[in-house]
Amino acid sequence: METTEQTRAVARRYVETLNERDWSAFSALLADDVLYEMPQTGERISGRERYLQFNQEYPGDWSLTVTRLVADGRTAALTMDVTMGDAAMVGVVFFEVDGDLVRRVTDFWPEPYEPPAGREHLVERET
Repeated sequence: METTEQTRAVARRYVETLNERDWSAFSALLADDVLYEMPQTGERISGRERYLQFNQEYPGDWSLTVTRLVADGRTAALTMDVTMGDAAMVGVVFFEVDGDLVRRVTDFWPEPYEPPAGREHLVERET
């Protein structure tokens, strides 16, 4: 399989197994020394076991739906809709993949905010 296609498949499978809570399959996708980072909180988790435990213990009833997935060589980026009960948000995830293994994951969880005044004449807004 071409590298880009393999990377795309690994990123998609990562979200699928996470969403299904198929911890065995999810763990099998992670490199032993996987690095997980959340720049907004400054948190970092190193290693498969710790990252697996982090996901297994994550609170709440959540679900993930990939909305866009782009891959190039050994890197991929995706956006996903995340629902937690009645709350919904968008997640942005960047991956570094080596063969069939995820080596690095960087998650961004942007929060919605009101745009600054003065550009209403240029934009449309979802309601």
